[in-house]
Amino acid sequence: MSLASRKRRAPVDDDIPTPSQQRSGAREQYPDRSADAEDGEEEYGGHASGSTAQLAKSLVRYALACEYARIPIKRQDVAQKGAQERSLLLGAHSRQFRQVFDAANSQLLDTFGMEMVELPNKEKTTIRQKRAAAASESQSKTSNQWVLRNVLPEAFRAPEIIPPPRIPNSELESAYVGLYTMVIALISLSGGTLSEGKLDRFLKRMNAHHNTPVDSTEEILKRMVKEGYIVRVKDTSGDEVVDYYVGPRGKVEVGEDAVANMVRTVYSGSSIEDLEQRISRSLGFAEGGRSQQRESTVDGDATPQAQNGVRRGVGRPGRRRDEDEDEDD
Repeated sequence: MSLASRKRRAPVDDDIPTPSQQRSGAREQYPDRSADAEDGEEEYGGHASGSTAQLAKSLVRYALACEYARIPIKRQDVAQKGAQERSLLLGAHSRQFRQVFDAANSQLLDTFGMEMVELPNKEKTTIRQKRAAAASESQSKTSNQWVLRNVLPEAFRAPEIIPPPRIPNSELESAYVGLYTMVIALISLSGGTLSEGKLDRFLKRMNAHHNTPVDSTEEILKRMVKEGYIVRVKDTSGDEVVDYYVGPRGKVEVGEDAVANMVRTVYSGSSIEDLEQRISRSLGFAEGGRSQQRESTVDGDATPQAQNGVRRGVGRPGRRRDEDEDEDD
């Protein structure tokens, strides 16, 4: 008799229930157990159910986590495949991205008063970038990246209702929000681009050219660039020039309307009569140009009417000729 035949087999216990029998027994023992809990277990095990509602909950949690860390929600990360060719977030249902996205956005709007807004593509500023963009035929028109934006009415946006995050603490977060809002406002009011030297001079006037309440000025600017609030462009085609632009997140989270409101708040007690005209000129639009451009813009392309009559040159308005003659005399 061979060694294999002499091995004793382990006794088979017919009383040991199978996994399916265990689940059935659990239902009988705990009849009040909700079906959502079982669906959650299936979801944790790899999104076996494929329920759009459960997948939307996962996307909502992921979106909130991304917003907490100030990183964009990337479709590539949501639908990327793991070693078993299954999406890490959507499981085997990555093709349901649009349905899951719409359901998650609806939950965010109804529960948290926020919605996922797509970030614009980064602007091509240097000659090299523009040439590369013109030569590339496969360049995507959309970024496939989103951030959460507050859509609550103005009456509910008071600091008493929506305080700054408490991590690391409210004071530092409030200071950081004020700093990047100020930097974005300076860039926007300068025509959309601001040289590094001018930004340093502005920060020096605020005594923030070396240190800030949050961190050193250099580290704060690096953080703003990393999180997409501003864009730092170094042009080495000729003399080395460093310029700052408003980044994709800065355009969505702050935007020109917030810049204009901040200027109105700062100069609310002043006697400037043409404040609105100055704001419009500084932001690059003639009086009434913002509404005209919005009406004449279709799918992101401005009509010739909006291009020819609305935009104005950036900078201070020209003086009248008689004033120039008086100064020459």
